[in-house]
Formats: sequence, C-alpha cells, structure tokens
Amino acid sequence: RVENLFYNVPARLKFLKTDVTERRAIDSLITRYALAYPNVRFKVTDGKQSTLQTAGDGDRRAILAALYGVDVAKQMLEVMAQESPSTTLLEEHSSLRSGRALSLTGFISPTSLTRSNRKEITFFVNGRWVQEFSLTTALLQAYHTLLMVGRYPLTALFLEIAPEDVDVNVHPTKAEV
Repeated sequence: RVENLFYNVPARLKFLKTDVTERRAIDSLITRYALAYPNVRFKVTDGKQSTLQTAGDGDRRAILAALYGVDVAKQMLEVMAQESPSTTLLEEHSSLRSGRALSLTGFISPTSLTRSNRKEITFFVNGRWVQEFSLTTALLQAYHTLLMVGRYPLTALFLEIAPEDVDVNVHPTKAEV
C-alpha cells in the first residue's frame, strides 16, 4: 500500500503528473511484473474496485486473459526456445563469454492480432523489464512482411541469459541492457 509517498519531499512532489497519468504508469508496471512472475499473486485496486488480480498459480495464459481478455489469450502463440551455445556460436558472438544456454519463453500474437503502437511489446531479461531497441527490432524483423505498416504484435517474451553476459548499468533506470 502506497499513500502520500512524496508529501514531505517537495522537489519530488512537483514532478508528479496527474492522478490518472500516475495510475496508468503504475498499472503498466504492475501488469508487466504480473506476467514476469506468474507464481506471485498480484492484486491492484483503485479504491474499492479491483483492476487486476492474478492467482499466483504460475499460469501466464491466465494472466494474459486477465489483462487482454479470454479471446486474446487463446489466440496468443506460446514461445519456448532454448539454445545451448556451440563453439562456433561462441566464436561468432564473443560477447557470450559464459558458454551457458540461452532460453526464450513467453507469448507472441498471430499476425491477425495487432495493435497500433509498440506499448504491448514487452521484454524481460533475467527477470528485469527492459526497453531494448535491438530486441524490439529483432522481433519486428521476424514479423517484417507479415504485418500491415503501422501495426505491432502483442508480445511478452522472457530471455534468460547468463548474468555476466548482460550489462544492466547502461541506463539510469536500468531499462536498457
């Protein structure tokens, strides 16, 4: 529960936006983390009204249904890929120093289910939400000729990579890797 967080810090208080804008930012962040951590139960209320509630049972598709509706959740395509690094892969990508496997899981939308903006493209790297241009570019390149111009897929992808292969300190908010 958070109330009057910056009441005694005027410098921070003056940077707060309207209640609606701040609420949208909170909802956006909580929904991302609800997807990332399906084994944790989340409940978001606005006064007495519940705006999001997850079961915490580990079912990401159920969370998608709570966020986007049952019809959208049924259409989403599950992604499960794992790659064990080979010698040639390590030689080609010298940034992959650890030699550990890469894992990509999550959900992407079929080409018939799109949005008009990129807000629904969500990436997590090692459990941390990131806004990484190269990951978004790679995703859009995969959909390249399949989507109408100005349309974007719904995506919730979770990349697990050796921590020593990722630098999270490249951005002040740690949102870029």
